[in-house]
Amino acid sequence: MRLNRLSEISTNKDIYGESAAISCGVFCPTFGVAVAAPLIREAAVLVIGTAECTWYARNSCIYHSEEPGDARFYAGVFEDTDIIFGSRDGIRTALLEIAKDPQIRCIFLVSTCIPEIIGEDLEAIGQAAERECGIPILPIHVAHYDRNCNEFGVAVSQTMKAMVRLMKPQRVKPGTVNLLGRNFHGGTEGSLKESELLRLLNEHGVVLNRIIPEPGSIESLERAPEAALNIVTNEVGRELAIAMESQFGTHYVCFEPSFELDKIRSGYQQLAGYLAIPIQEVIDKAHQNALLQLQAARQELAGKTFVLGGRPPDAIEAAAFLTAQGMVPLLINAYRLTDNSREQIKRILDMGWDPYVNYVANPGAAVSLLPDLLPDVYIGFGPVGYLKQLGIRHLERLLPPGKIGFEAIIWALAAVKSSLAGGESDVSD
Repeated sequence: MRLNRLSEISTNKDIYGESAAISCGVFCPTFGVAVAAPLIREAAVLVIGTAECTWYARNSCIYHSEEPGDARFYAGVFEDTDIIFGSRDGIRTALLEIAKDPQIRCIFLVSTCIPEIIGEDLEAIGQAAERECGIPILPIHVAHYDRNCNEFGVAVSQTMKAMVRLMKPQRVKPGTVNLLGRNFHGGTEGSLKESELLRLLNEHGVVLNRIIPEPGSIESLERAPEAALNIVTNEVGRELAIAMESQFGTHYVCFEPSFELDKIRSGYQQLAGYLAIPIQEVIDKAHQNALLQLQAARQELAGKTFVLGGRPPDAIEAAAFLTAQGMVPLLINAYRLTDNSREQIKRILDMGWDPYVNYVANPGAAVSLLPDLLPDVYIGFGPVGYLKQLGIRHLERLLPPGKIGFEAIIWALAAVKSSLAGGESDVSD
């Protein structure tokens, strides 16, 4: 087995594990639809494709959706002839049958790889069925090969973008915001409703209008354009933010989780400008507190070695953050390069470190190296019993889904220090 070093990573294909084949993510993209679409309580989902694909999606809904949406989740299984010739009439018939349920007010029509390969026209089928049944049919394309849908987060993004069709023009309420985007990886615990971001906004009179995606009704989604500003709190929310700005004129600010102090401060300043709230003093105080926490942490973390087990957050960015605190990266379980990856890679290399890089969906490669690497701490999902046997400290999550802003930095530092000191793998606020 051979893994590339960080200095050898220039494209996604350079990130591999025991196999040189590049998979399309740790979950099939249909997972993204299965966890996001059923959150609308009057929505049904019809996934079309082979039995394997459709039942995978339905099982994902049953076991991972926050809403008991499996009764509204349908598998449109292709027969052998459908795989060759398509099933336009069959799909239309299925849509009309689902629409007979008076509780259903929209249907997400989801294609998998085979329907995309044979050129099944979801838009045309959906439009024809919509004219007959009178409820919105929302096509979602999640095929890997031609839609750049290489992970389930892209499918969440496409599902959210489709929701703009369910929204209606509204009278804008000053001082209100929507939060767009959330992380479904590794569980759903940790709500943005308790985040530093929302606390700060609430303290200055800003009211939350809607979090998308979140369990709710179509009626509440229709009112999303009431917000004066959209705040993109995860990359999956960007497409919806762009669509809402185009259709309703709703401005947006990107405020995604980050370990960079200047980026966090800049994001808060943009929010202050759009919402006309006097928070500069609060921002400066929080910035200074985080800076002091970083300076103190470096004294405890310097020289400690780590293996980073993957997302979330982005593994390369997280590794750069920890390396900046004096820690030594031995191996990074990465996924794909992002817009910021080259800068983060350069930061790590400039500090004199060139760790191994493994593909996150090939955990066996990383585990096999643990007896040789023997890091002080393993961060991410991993073999808990084996790590304990080797005497390696374990931190399951560097950052929970509900942490954003300066608190993300403080939480991550406390979590790593607690783990190294032999504490629990998760720490409280």
